[in-house]
Amino acid sequence: MCGISGFIDFERKTGIEILEQMNRTMAHRGPDGEGYGLYETDNAVIGLGHRRLSIIDLTEGGKQPKTLGRLHLTFNGEIYNYAEIKKELELKGHAFNSHSDSEVILHAYREWGSAAVQKFIGMFAFVIYDEDNQRLFACRDRAGVKPFFYYYNDGLFLFASELKALVKHPAFVKKINTDAVAAFLQYGYVPTPHCIFDNAFKLKPGYFLTFDIKNQNFETQQYWNVYDAYNQPVLDISLPDAIIETEKLLTNAFQYRMVSDVPVGVFLSGGYDSACVTAILQKNNTEKIKTFTIGVPDAGLNEAPFAKAVAAHLGTDHTEYYCTEKEALEIVPQLPFFYDEPFADSSAIPTTLVSRIAREKVTVALSADAGDEIFAGYNRYDYMVKYGNSIKKFRSSCVKQLPL
Repeated sequence: MCGISGFIDFERKTGIEILEQMNRTMAHRGPDGEGYGLYETDNAVIGLGHRRLSIIDLTEGGKQPKTLGRLHLTFNGEIYNYAEIKKELELKGHAFNSHSDSEVILHAYREWGSAAVQKFIGMFAFVIYDEDNQRLFACRDRAGVKPFFYYYNDGLFLFASELKALVKHPAFVKKINTDAVAAFLQYGYVPTPHCIFDNAFKLKPGYFLTFDIKNQNFETQQYWNVYDAYNQPVLDISLPDAIIETEKLLTNAFQYRMVSDVPVGVFLSGGYDSACVTAILQKNNTEKIKTFTIGVPDAGLNEAPFAKAVAAHLGTDHTEYYCTEKEALEIVPQLPFFYDEPFADSSAIPTTLVSRIAREKVTVALSADAGDEIFAGYNRYDYMVKYGNSIKKFRSSCVKQLPL
């Protein structure tokens, strides 16, 4: 992962020193370098910052902010299909001087404008400053894998990959949002688009933000909706054909995520979702896939033996580490630094530990998140199948009996 940060200051009080302070709070996101760009208009000063974790194009060609003419980009994430988009753009006359996906984003935006995001397959949060039109364009990926925080108050617009970078600005007002506190008490986290501080927000997944600097206003717009995918017509194919097509889709998706100039591994829990990812990747790769598992002393919660069995069956290069109670307690005080907002999910502890262990051998790791949501892996889905019709009938009868 990388880190991005920046500002639009209509009071013209923010300089490179403040931008550096904001950006360097996220050094853990990008240990391989940093970059800055400052741009001025008649009514504002604009800054772009970047922390780099080198994944694609390890040369200076991948350095950011990236510039194409009068377009300037700071980008966190990966565009998995950038090679295909690059070929399409080359046929349209575009010339490239690197093999980075960041350069492809700039050329795609020059060619198609905001519609370029429809072509991107990946996880991303990026900002493009268009000097000619004095417009800032910010975009977050469809599933919201990459974070994007922003703040607007008293003529100051801030954005960053992490909330702590915004808070670092001396003009940021740290006033608690009581509605966000209420949401945290209900859900165990602060849901998007809300934020724990007033005037701060998270850009929704599948949305982009356009800031008109001349007129000092911005708007957000949805470019992708998951319900559009869910509501597609059901394919009339047999179960065996459905299994074959599903494997093709999964293989294509997994192989996209293996496009990297650095080592890639997998977090293997022993469940169906991560086992599926590992099995398909190992099947299609000659080298052993590196897998990582965290075990716990509690036998009722320990999935490490299942992960070990899966790794042995598939022949991966497996690393297993058991987390002690002492290690878990030592991690807890560190969590607020990384999460920035109240977060009440205990999974943060093993996730932090397995990430540390994996970082010793790989730069990128796949986690198989959302497998249960896609393939109905939670018991709540089983309850829906068992009791859904009864609930519908009960609701229908109640509606019919309501007095007019």
